[in-house]
Amino acid sequence: MRKSILDTDTLINFFDDDENTSRNLSSYLSLHSALTITELTLFEFFQELEYQQAQKQMEKFETFINKCQILNISRNSVRLSAKIYVDLRRKGITIGEIDLLIAEIAIHSDLQLITNNTAHFSQIQGLSLHNWK
Repeated sequence: MRKSILDTDTLINFFDDDENTSRNLSSYLSLHSALTITELTLFEFFQELEYQQAQKQMEKFETFINKCQILNISRNSVRLSAKIYVDLRRKGITIGEIDLLIAEIAIHSDLQLITNNTAHFSQIQGLSLHNWK
């Protein structure tokens, strides 16, 4: 199993006790020392927990992310994401900015993106995808 970045929807599935996601996560951790996520995924997850005022889930998530490798966004990531955005927009394809940034971090880090939203992300050239659902 290739080293990967988990997209926000995959983390949501894991925290919702999705059986397939949990099984794949266990298999992944038998080969890799930690899960990898981006700062942007932290933002998306935290904003939802804050909105729901889900304090117990927030504490569980805080414990979980302490065991993860968290990739930061860089100036280079921002610039390359903007280029991807323009290329897709010229083709009439729109993808949210956060998703573009997550995708570019995966491409730049030579990591596969684990997501349920493969149809959405498949529009991005050079991005390797896998779905654990």
